Amino acid sequence: MKKNMPPLLKTLLNSIQEDFGRPASIHALIDAHPSLSIPLREPARSIASSSVARWHEWGETSFNHWPHRNRGEVMGWRYASGAYSSFCVKREEFVNFGSCAITEGWECDIQDVTGLAASKSELKDFDTLDRMVETNSRKMIESITAEKLRENLAWGEIRILHRDDPSDFFARYLWDDRVFLINSGGSHHFAAARYIAARIGSPVLLRGKLRTYAINEMAVVSLQRDYEMFVIADTPNAALGFHDAMQRFRASYLWQYLPRPYLDCRAILLPKADARSMKVATALHQARFFDLGLYLRGLVARQANTQPSDSLL
Repeated sequence: MKKNMPPLLKTLLNSIQEDFGRPASIHALIDAHPSLSIPLREPARSIASSSVARWHEWGETSFNHWPHRNRGEVMGWRYASGAYSSFCVKREEFVNFGSCAITEGWECDIQDVTGLAASKSELKDFDTLDRMVETNSRKMIESITAEKLRENLAWGEIRILHRDDPSDFFARYLWDDRVFLINSGGSHHFAAARYIAARIGSPVLLRGKLRTYAINEMAVVSLQRDYEMFVIADTPNAALGFHDAMQRFRASYLWQYLPRPYLDCRAILLPKADARSMKVATALHQARFFDLGLYLRGLVARQANTQPSDSLL
């Protein structure tokens, strides 16, 4: 019945419902545009360091983002003094959402490294370093011998082995719990050496700088205390449709860019202090929109269970 209702009458009915506290425009938007709801899928695991979502960077904004905002700033809209208008707040959670601890002279075995940052091969196409070298560099592993191992390790582009102060370093993202070599070259020789070393049972000690990235648990706790957080599609139609529905309901909301590689969606923050925003949150929960707060809490729990870096050897 309602689907066949004249647009003017439908708008009037929605307005009456919203006056009584029901977010009718939000419900109508969800029904009309199911693509507004988008899941936040973790990137496919591969040997590319870029396959790890950059949650430690959340709150940083790229130069090509528009509108530009300073670190920690969040844009929003609210109904105040008879008008629905934009505002900006600085949230310290987005200033320090992630952290980086640096360990000089960190040591591990070559088998502990499971991914790289750079290669002539397309790293994202491989789930293990072994598959990459088997596919693209068979000659480097044509003989599984100590001599062939030494030959591969002698390759000068493996900077972590052949520079006193190498530009290469190790990286670990605690919510992912893999070790990557952030390299500038030598990917195939490195992978070949690792391949042979595993098969002849030869340890290969690596030593260098380790950068350990983590999510600030207290930032997640603080954001969850003040907001219900969801993910919506980041397209003009989705963003404008959501904004128009929130404006009609006079509910407050803020939005934030998501970190790489999530370029097709954005975070929506609904203030818990706003009763109308909480009615919207209920509608989004009922429609099974992606609960970003719950997801972040899971990432924090995951990183709490990771193995300490000093126990890899």
